[in-house]
Amino acid sequence: MLKLLKLIKLFLWNCKLDIARSMEYRFDFILGTVIGLAFSSSGPILQYLIFTQTKGFPGWNLEQIILFQGILLFISGVKTMIFGSNTYFISDIVRQGDFDRLLLKPYSPMGIILASGFSLNNIGALIPGAVIMVYSIIRMKLYIGFAQISVFLLAVIFGLLLYMGFLALYSSIVIIVVQIGRLDELMYQFLRFGEYPVSIFSKTLKTALITFIPFAVWVNIPANALLNRLDYTVPVTFAFCVLFFYVSLRIWNQCLKKYTSAGG
Repeated sequence: MLKLLKLIKLFLWNCKLDIARSMEYRFDFILGTVIGLAFSSSGPILQYLIFTQTKGFPGWNLEQIILFQGILLFISGVKTMIFGSNTYFISDIVRQGDFDRLLLKPYSPMGIILASGFSLNNIGALIPGAVIMVYSIIRMKLYIGFAQISVFLLAVIFGLLLYMGFLALYSSIVIIVVQIGRLDELMYQFLRFGEYPVSIFSKTLKTALITFIPFAVWVNIPANALLNRLDYTVPVTFAFCVLFFYVSLRIWNQCLKKYTSAGG
């Protein structure tokens, strides 16, 4: 617990540094925020066009899918703001040979990596996502009580845990391969499975998205929580998020033993 508190302090310290750098070059911050919002909005806009130009998504009407898109933007904003710089950070320090210094610090290397990902520029998707969520809740006159808020927040927490698991896997590959090319883009494309309602997939893939690769935790569970239509799969998905993170850390620890210095 003491180590966790120290890592949280380290994360907050990195947040202060990033905010200070962002405020020093305000125009660059504003431009980066706008560009980040544009990229983050491409997926929801595409989904909206697909929904309106086809028969839609099974079990979702237009108002519900707008709420879904708002949650998608909000969750994407949270993930990229907290961990947006992680892939660049680990790639750079390994390629330049600076990863060795992390091994000498009084923190776990993975803890330092995860605590170094904050990027204020990625706040662009978070704010409009929150606005769309609130608008949809008011428009649909949804009842939002303690249970709904609790499940929503738990889904965000377990979703971040799942994302940290993928970052641990990505870092594991980086310290072994060193020069990874466009692996980060491949990972992000794979993660986009979590941006769609699980109801549109086949039964087998739907089961996988709830269990072995529990992408449903990112948008589907928070959306269903606000729509008051949760089922028994929620705790199963949460449990698999924890399992995925644990397995990812075990893989990371095994790869760390095989690390040899790079850079030059």
